Amino acid sequence: MNGVKFWKKLKKPVHYKTKEFLQNREEYCVSAISRFNSGTIDNAWAAFSEGALFCKKRISGLLFYGKGLLFPVFHFSPGQTKKIFAEGLPLPFLFSLILKNDPLHAAQGLADDMEMLETVLQKEKGFYPASTYDYELRSLSYSASSPAKDFSSSAAELVIRKAEASDTGALFPLQAGYEKEEVLPEGAEFNPVSCLKILQSLIAEKTILAAELKDKLVGKININAQSYNRFQIGGVYVLPEYRSLGIARAMTAALIREFAPQKDRFTLFVKKNNIPARRVYDSLGFKKIADYRISYFS
Repeated sequence: MNGVKFWKKLKKPVHYKTKEFLQNREEYCVSAISRFNSGTIDNAWAAFSEGALFCKKRISGLLFYGKGLLFPVFHFSPGQTKKIFAEGLPLPFLFSLILKNDPLHAAQGLADDMEMLETVLQKEKGFYPASTYDYELRSLSYSASSPAKDFSSSAAELVIRKAEASDTGALFPLQAGYEKEEVLPEGAEFNPVSCLKILQSLIAEKTILAAELKDKLVGKININAQSYNRFQIGGVYVLPEYRSLGIARAMTAALIREFAPQKDRFTLFVKKNNIPARRVYDSLGFKKIADYRISYFS
């Protein structure tokens, strides 16, 4: 395949080839698809080789941008990204003007795709990540015989249930703890207003479960993105004094059972240095499918 020579800005309604491209890579880019389909992506570009006609040639890559978040979707197979973009990846036309009105905050995607993207951002714009976090991207296909069906916690009185609006006050410290430990980059300031808004949205959408022990909420977990055939699990948090009781594992299993009737494939990413969490997902049958990276820009 020839190297990429130009980008074409996508207009709505989106060309069917865009969906086809994403469906072929769905397990690798649930976050990007979720935001694209929900309308929170303000700008999208498709990459083509020199002389390609938009309606007759296959897409070679996609870039999504909106609300300060940048998503590269280039993946073909391991090691192929650099071959396809052999001459480097020029940024789309007028991208600089877009960044003036909507400054770049973060970028995320497969590690190979992010490496290519960061290289061109440094070369063309002088943008260097202020902090970078590396993850394992994991996948699970659920069935009635899946190990996720019967895992419970060593805390015998644990109850895992759908969170309700009346739980907002009790859940807020858990959501705040999750954001501080797992989401916010080093040096970033916690925003309680934004945190509460996210929590209220999850409760309203009925995509969050709460773990209750002796009338106290001690853990939470939620669906944080969904694509055509997949849910992405996130927001997993247990109060420090209640860890090592199997609560995170029980919550993850409960979430899978709850949502499997809608979509029976699940994705998540876990920090490479988070050994306890990796063990939880190993026990549930999640398999690593790729390396994933999130980079933050000051």
